[in-house]
Order: sequence, then C-alpha cells, then structure tokens
Amino acid sequence: MKQLEGVKVVDLSTYIAAPSCGRILASYGAEVIKVESPKGDDLRAAQVSYNYPAETDEHSYGIDVQNANKKGLCLNLKTEEGKEAMLKLLATADVFLTNNRVQALKKMGLDWETLHEKFPRLIHASILGYGENGPLKDKPGFDYTAYFSRGGVASALMEKGTAPAVPVSGFGDDYAGIALSSGVCAALYRQAKTGAGERVTVSLLDTAAYGLNWMLGAKEYGSELPVSRKKTNSAVCTTYKTKDDRWIQLALIQYDNWFPKFAKEGLNAPQLLEDERFATYAAMLQNIPALVEALEPYFATKTLDEWDEILTKLDLPFERVQTMAELAEDPQMWANDSIFKKETPDGKNIYYIRTPIKFTVDPMLKEEEGRGRSPKLGEDSSEILKSLGYDDATIADYLAKGVVIEKK
Repeated sequence: MKQLEGVKVVDLSTYIAAPSCGRILASYGAEVIKVESPKGDDLRAAQVSYNYPAETDEHSYGIDVQNANKKGLCLNLKTEEGKEAMLKLLATADVFLTNNRVQALKKMGLDWETLHEKFPRLIHASILGYGENGPLKDKPGFDYTAYFSRGGVASALMEKGTAPAVPVSGFGDDYAGIALSSGVCAALYRQAKTGAGERVTVSLLDTAAYGLNWMLGAKEYGSELPVSRKKTNSAVCTTYKTKDDRWIQLALIQYDNWFPKFAKEGLNAPQLLEDERFATYAAMLQNIPALVEALEPYFATKTLDEWDEILTKLDLPFERVQTMAELAEDPQMWANDSIFKKETPDGKNIYYIRTPIKFTVDPMLKEEEGRGRSPKLGEDSSEILKSLGYDDATIADYLAKGVVIEKK
C-alpha cells in the first residue's frame, strides 16, 4: 500500500511551487486531479522562455516534472456549470491545493472560510508569495521575487561587492512545495484522527527565511551576509580554484583536528602549522584572508581530479563544484535512483530529478510509471465527471459549450 493511497487531492494550481506539492503527494500514492482553466496552466506557455520546446499535442516537457501521475480536468469556473462541477469534486476530496491569492479564491467561492463551512473535513492547502497577513499579503509573488529577493537569498549567495546572485528558476518553488507537502501530511493525520479539516499555508518568503535561519541567528554577533570567499567564517570552508580552472569546496570544520592532517599530508606544507597565524582555530579566525591567500597557490598546482583523489584518500570533507551537466551524469545520483531521463522523439534526453524523499518498505510511485507524463489539458475530464454522477449527454453538452475541455 502506498503511503497516501486512498487520498484524493484537487490541485487548482499553476507554475511550479504548488504543483510541486501535488507531485509529491501523487508520488506517495494520492489521486491528484489537476484542475485547469480553458487557457491551461500558465507554465504551458511560459516553458519556452526556459528553453523547453513549445507544447504540442504530443508533449509538454516543461510541466511534466511537476505534474507526473496526475489526472487532468479542465473546467471553466466562470460558468455556473463549471462552479457546480468543482464543488461536486471538492465534496469527494480530502485536500484542496492551490496557489491562487486569497482575493481570487474569495471571488471563486473557494476560500478557506467558504469551503470549510461546506466541507468541514476538507484540508485547504495553499502556497502564497508573502503569507496571509501583513501589507504584502495580496502582492503577486514568484520565487524570483518573494523567495530570492525579499527572502534575502540572492543577497546571501552573492560574492560581496558584486551583483545579487541570479535566481535559479523553480529553486525556491520546489522547497516551498516540499514544505507544503509536509504540512498536508500532518493535516491528513489530524483529519484521520478527528474528521476535521485544516488550513495549511506556506509562503515563499517564509521558506526562504527559514533557509537562512541559522545564519540570521548569528547576525547580532557580527556574522553578516554576503561575504567574500576570502573572508568567510573559515579559510578552510571556502572555495579554491584548481589548475584546470575548476573549483573545489573545502569543509574542514574541525580545524584543529583536520587542518594539520591536510597541511602535512595533503599539501606537504607542514610549515603552515608553524605560522602562529594559522596554528590554532582561534588564531586562524583572526587571519582568514591571509590563510586563503597562502592556500591559493597550492590549489593552483593540481587539477580538480587530482585534488579529489588526494582529499578522498585523507578522508577529509570536500566536494567538487559541479555544473548542472555534470549533475545529470553523476554516478552517485544514478546509484540512488535520484534521477531519470526521458528520451524524446527528436533525439533529446530530458533529465528529471525525483522527489528526494525515499521509502524502503513500499517505495514511492516513480514519475515515469503510469502515464509517465503530465496530463494534457483536461485529458481525463469525461472520466472524472462520470465519477461525479454526470451522464454522457450532460458531459457532451458541457464539452460543446466550453464548460469542459478535454484534449486526447
């Protein structure tokens, strides 16, 4: 039995963050029904700006990763018939998932207060840009803005004195989606115990701030972000350029235990330990830039592969700074079944990362299992409406009038 087998989720969401939550719930075995408007999820059109090929009748690769193993229903919620069908669907559901802003939900009659009164056991789960209170609660939010910018991530990741880090599309969205899936699972446990629904909200802003939580706590004691790589919290917890113009990240956090071993056996430079500026952890903290400058010439004498071999033999914590292309071929990722690829008719290999949570006794549903892709716009509309009690004549009428759309 899958973890959420028997749970029904109505997923009225677009773009990446909330659909990512739905994807996780689907991988746990929940029945997730993706509800779209007649124009479809905005990401269907926007995916071309990220170099995905334009959607066709055969594929929509850019939304597959967040919508695999979902069913598709297309409803025109501006019609009375569409609204009625949506409410009938919600009456059978355990979870309502959305990224619509509160005011938009109120206009559709799909806000928490309205739905909780009609369906007391329904869980109302939403991702917002900035949270449900405060002066920004109605402001549109994306990971570029609410997560990276307002959330301090772009500033924290930049090299001090340079431009803010360029946002990675979907980065904050996926973390918010994971956070919301955790909240939904907790609410489902409560629902099973009490029969009562719950409102679960996650914001991109809060998710970003939570990631900076540990460093923010040190702010009052002089720890500030952004920093320069030559003046971080430790000279042996920063990056160094290798002979072949690659980068390596050190993490010799236990300085007094690990740096002597590194200096003697890794660098063949025991004289560094005789320098009182670097002899102890306390001394090094007062001389971080000096030690960085002392170490840079050593790293420039060997390639990344050579340093990889040396540090691996010494069993010291470090890592190669990989590119996305290298990540796609990383044997560690493949060994843990954390990645898979889809071969396309035009000869491309599209790589997708699996949901990072893993179960041993009953593994999650894989993204390429079942349909193996996202649903086409309203692909399962007739089937879903029949399950709600609509007859063939009514469904045909709805299709003819545009209340429902179904692409096969």
